[in-house]
Amino acid sequence: MTARDEAFYRRAVKLLSFGFFGVFGGFQAAQGLQSSLNAELGELNLACLYGTFTILCLVVPPVLSRLERWLGGMQWLLALCSAAYAAMALSNAMKVPAEPSPLWAVPICFNVLVGVAAPLLWTSQNTYISRCAFQAATLSGEAPGMVTTRYNSLFFSIYQFAGMFGNILASLILMALGTINWAKDILFLALALCCVMGASVFLTMPTVSHDEENIGDEEKLPRIADTSRLAFTDAKVGLMIPFMMTNGMSLAFFLGDFQTDVTCPVAGPAYTGFVIAVFFGVNALSSAFWGFVVTSKWLSRRTVYIAATLFVASFLLMKQLWTVPQNFHLHAGSTTWQADATPDWKAVLMVFAMAGVFACGDSFCEAGPAMTLQTYYVSSDKVVAAMANYKLWQSLGFATQFFIAMPLKSYPAVRGAILLSLSVLSLACILLLDRFIAPVDGLDDCERRALSAG
Repeated sequence: MTARDEAFYRRAVKLLSFGFFGVFGGFQAAQGLQSSLNAELGELNLACLYGTFTILCLVVPPVLSRLERWLGGMQWLLALCSAAYAAMALSNAMKVPAEPSPLWAVPICFNVLVGVAAPLLWTSQNTYISRCAFQAATLSGEAPGMVTTRYNSLFFSIYQFAGMFGNILASLILMALGTINWAKDILFLALALCCVMGASVFLTMPTVSHDEENIGDEEKLPRIADTSRLAFTDAKVGLMIPFMMTNGMSLAFFLGDFQTDVTCPVAGPAYTGFVIAVFFGVNALSSAFWGFVVTSKWLSRRTVYIAATLFVASFLLMKQLWTVPQNFHLHAGSTTWQADATPDWKAVLMVFAMAGVFACGDSFCEAGPAMTLQTYYVSSDKVVAAMANYKLWQSLGFATQFFIAMPLKSYPAVRGAILLSLSVLSLACILLLDRFIAPVDGLDDCERRALSAG
């Protein structure tokens, strides 16, 4: 067996990260263009995707454990799940009418397929990082909380650049090809190929087991009820639910509502990819920054939770208070935005600035819960159920926001007020968790031993 040290596990996390870079370089761009290119169908696609994602998170732990043992590791499982993302990106090239039609069933089915694959893909990712952190901390003697922070920051800094790359690629293709009929075909074929390239990287990852001595012990297989039981019987997960769900809703709000409410009316649909690219680029840099200040002990995780929430709240307030210039309009029964006025550069710059502010907060809102839960359960057999909960509540937030967006489409102030209220509530729950249940920065050795035993 290859000698393993901290560098071995850091390299494993990098390979995982670059696999996600490829897969989500294609998928994030396709997802971000849903609302602007496919109008109401785009909202419905994403609602079905994240609705399926949420439901299936409940059964992921036992399914993941059995598939991992059957396939001999997570590598093939991650690659197979990635194929669904490639298929979804390619399905967007299909010509469908703007009004409801039986043809809508085809892209909806492909989005549901991603919803089936996503719980396995993301729970595998979080579990893999948790295992790497546990093994690396055991070898180095470093506090697991520091290692989970470092590895999650590494992963998210690379992963978030995927969205920047994919959306710049998408925008360049759309701007270069303009109104050519087959522009969308070329665009979504390129995005599907990105997903396939990412899938191939997964096959180079080393196998990392939580406990290699017990890998064949059937009694340790998770059960279907583990995910829901952990959510409703363990206060550490329960108090994080509002934060994880609000993060999903906020991210869905930015990718969907913000683009149709702000980006497209102000700058036009051609700028959608660039705005989302700036969001992902700032997100990647912020992920690295938050990880650095926490591992350097300049700031605590609790302080960063507060700062991240303030960034998100600032973004929501800016959107609420700004009178958005209507330079472009989307007429009823059409999927094409029509230009009515020339955009002012200051208004366009404002759109990019708002995306950057949101990215600064969202970067830790995404990574923070993962690293916190991994710290709590890093040496426990509950880690897979904890990671399933993380994606379950985040994806439920996504689905909820996309379903809200349809009936409340004409009431942007109401949608913004809902999210602002939830942001305050979710931070209050994090502070209660940190103060009365378990510090979000991590546990000492005695507490971790007690947690594992319980």
